[in-house]
Amino acid sequence: MVRVHLALLIISLIIKNNLFAQPAKIDTTQKQVRKDRQTYYVISRSSEDSSRSIFNFKAAPIYVRTMPFSIYTGAGKPKDRIAQSIEIGKSFNVIDLGVAFGRNSLRPDTTLFLEGRVTMDVANYGIFANEMTIGAGRVFDKQGSLMLELTYSIIAQIAPRVGIGLTTGYYDFSSESTDASKTFYGIYLRFGLMRTDSGGLLGGIMRGRSRPVRVGRPHRHGR
Repeated sequence: MVRVHLALLIISLIIKNNLFAQPAKIDTTQKQVRKDRQTYYVISRSSEDSSRSIFNFKAAPIYVRTMPFSIYTGAGKPKDRIAQSIEIGKSFNVIDLGVAFGRNSLRPDTTLFLEGRVTMDVANYGIFANEMTIGAGRVFDKQGSLMLELTYSIIAQIAPRVGIGLTTGYYDFSSESTDASKTFYGIYLRFGLMRTDSGGLLGGIMRGRSRPVRVGRPHRHGR
């Protein structure tokens, strides 16, 4: 009997200590890590399938792209070889749709042009991106020449809404009696929302000036 009473006393003491013992502190580190990952996931990936997304022109953000200096290759005076332009339009994730206005030389009687442009983000690495532009428009000369453009650019996102880039491309001019093709090199600025590593637009949280790392299933764009 003594042994039974002693065993019951020990069991009751153990139960009492467990009931009145202070609960251990809950480690919230893992929960915070999961929360941060979810936030990163929402920022860096679109919730829509890009193949099913619809262009919303009204909600698309505005961008401005200006090329203060570009020079044609070949012989000629600098005034005849320097061109300038400014473009304004709207961004649809990896695509910029805009209208450009510019001039083909720095002479007072320079030829002005108006052009529609489509620019697509082709590849990204950190703050750098590669873009391709296709354009078509009209030159306001006597012949009313048709102007076609194919351009490749490398841009660096130096601030949340500012990028600076180098560009090279071709202008083809043609009319009923004349035609010409010119190669040019230039520098330009882009003002608008930055892009992520996936090419999509990012208008919210940033970590420094770098582009967010994609989280989740890897996705190749065939770039």
